[in-house]
Amino acid sequence: MGLENAAITLGQNRTIMKSYWNFHKRQQNWFFSPNPKLAGATRRPNSFNSWSHWNSLSSSQKSTIASLAGFHYTASNVKKNKDHLDRLKKAYHNWEHTLFSVFWSNAGSHKIWLCNVFVGDSIYLYNKKSFTSANRHYYDPRQILSGQTSLKKRESYKEVSPGDIVVIGTGHVEIITSIATHMFADDGFCSIGAGRGSDSEGSGNGQVKCDGVFSSSVRELDNDNNTYYYL
Repeated sequence: MGLENAAITLGQNRTIMKSYWNFHKRQQNWFFSPNPKLAGATRRPNSFNSWSHWNSLSSSQKSTIASLAGFHYTASNVKKNKDHLDRLKKAYHNWEHTLFSVFWSNAGSHKIWLCNVFVGDSIYLYNKKSFTSANRHYYDPRQILSGQTSLKKRESYKEVSPGDIVVIGTGHVEIITSIATHMFADDGFCSIGAGRGSDSEGSGNGQVKCDGVFSSSVRELDNDNNTYYYL
């Protein structure tokens, strides 16, 4: 399985993609990731079926379960009655044990866009390696451009292949899934990612987008605004 296939698999996980969007909208202060090595990664409790269990949970575990149950992510509106306990128990069982809720700051406007998280999660699914800096956060596009990562830079757009990583401008990053050739237009590529500013309700998170004859030049291979890398 190449990196592009891992990215497509990640994009099909609507639980993760929905958590990205809820984090972006600040409806919750965490997102799901398959990577337990990230800073702030919270593991699903081994069991939960009573208020005594609830009292023993960490604040991050409570926040995750409360959010999944439709309560405020602070769990401030959880009341100790049977109805609320049933909702929390159902949410707990819906928390996949392979996913970790990750608590990062989303206080700044630049921190709510999770394009780098999508790329980092895809790399982790692909090779089980954490594409992170010393603070155990995924590298962002600017760090990639400044050469802080182990990624190798393509010298020419003619070398680009599926599974390569593209930094668009200085603030967005995606994974290339295929090369699009056109008879009467410049060749381009299809790519997958998250944190796309034009998305409505996060519908584009985890979706493949392609260059086309009548589309903008964003995904044209010969575009000076794009920088290409590979693992």
